[in-house]
Amino acid sequence: MSKRPLLFSSVLASTLAVAGVASAQQPPGAAPQANPHCPPGSWFCADTQQQSAAPAGQPVQLQPLPGPREAPPPPPPGPPHTTYIYGAGAPPPPVVVYQPPPPVVVYEAPRYIQAPPPPVYYYQPRPQPLARRNEWGLNLHVEGAALGHSSYASHDSGMGGLGFGLRYKPVPGFGLEADLDFLGGRDYNGFRRDETAFTINAMVFLNPRSRAQFYLLGGFGWAGAHVVDDSAGYATHAFDYSYFGGQGGLGMEFRIGKHFALNLDALAFIRERIDAGADQSPEFTDPTTGQTSNTSAGALFRGGMTFYF
Repeated sequence: MSKRPLLFSSVLASTLAVAGVASAQQPPGAAPQANPHCPPGSWFCADTQQQSAAPAGQPVQLQPLPGPREAPPPPPPGPPHTTYIYGAGAPPPPVVVYQPPPPVVVYEAPRYIQAPPPPVYYYQPRPQPLARRNEWGLNLHVEGAALGHSSYASHDSGMGGLGFGLRYKPVPGFGLEADLDFLGGRDYNGFRRDETAFTINAMVFLNPRSRAQFYLLGGFGWAGAHVVDDSAGYATHAFDYSYFGGQGGLGMEFRIGKHFALNLDALAFIRERIDAGADQSPEFTDPTTGQTSNTSAGALFRGGMTFYF
């Protein structure tokens, strides 16, 4: 709708309303009074009077015209339409959007310049020694003795036998052994001889952690011999001798296990007669010079085995 017709209608209505009020205030039958400030036929006499009453030089206050009628506010929107499908059951649940959690921020500690790590050390266990501390051993051996040969003897000299010994090792590198030996054969003079010897030897092992161990041994001992002179083909004289002397040598022991070993050694010995008849009947007499002696020497070779416990 245009605003100009509406404004014109409002002005016309206001003029008619003012004219009605003026005519109502005049008495009935009286002629309307002429307004000196309003020319004849003027529609706005009252306004002219009010304007003439205003002092000269002052602005005239005009009454504002009524504004157009304001349009009513639009009605609120209705609820949204929901469409239901017959037989489809309840409406679907509302859509829920899950926001992902904030990312995890890992702060790395600053790296400092350090010295390189030490080289990797690979531990290698030390081999266990075959010989234990404070061990005992039982030695069994066979042996042969070399006594030399005189020019006047009718038989070659040589003796052999067997023996056993008890060994004690307080430490792997040292031991003590007591031996009892039994030998028989021909002596330096060619006489038949049976001999029993008891010796005590100290043993020093040079490499006790090895399987093949070398050792030095030395000691002293006693011996008793029964000698029969049968140079004529039958027994004519019999003698009993006693000896004391010393021996020393070297050997090797091969440890097969902690409780078993093989032994091989060689000893040189020297001894002197100590029996009561040594001065009256010497054992050795040189037929050329007639010189006598009761000292004898020789070599002993032994081989056997030792059981440790």
